[in-house]
Amino acid sequence: MKPINEVYPEHAKDEAEGDYFYGPGSYQPLLESFGYDIVLQVDDDDYQGDSRLIFKDDSRYGLLIFGWGSCSGCDSLQACDSMKEIEQLRADIHNNIIWKDSAAELLEFTEKRDWETQYCWHEEETKKFVEQAKEYLKRQCK
Repeated sequence: MKPINEVYPEHAKDEAEGDYFYGPGSYQPLLESFGYDIVLQVDDDDYQGDSRLIFKDDSRYGLLIFGWGSCSGCDSLQACDSMKEIEQLRADIHNNIIWKDSAAELLEFTEKRDWETQYCWHEEETKKFVEQAKEYLKRQCK
């Protein structure tokens, strides 16, 4: 995993210089810092919402869905007061990835999951993600 100071270098510099620290606004560098291929990503197109991803790590596939907000009062990343807090948040998000040993196993999980009971099912982007995920994983199984 990429060192956190390299993920958000401008924030690391601010912290090192004792400048005012306000957490970053974008999760994308954090997600990319895991070092896995992001093979599918569907984000809500709004000021707050959810991100849905499929990662590939060699033969493993991982599923991650997490929410984000619009300000430091409702967004975990923006609420971080230090690089150490950002690093802890990254670890927490990373630990929420559901890993399966193959595309076939993640496809089975995706097909059997009761999506309608998930908190994010009401969003059209979730339905879009689930369909795209199934299509992608089916192609990987061939």
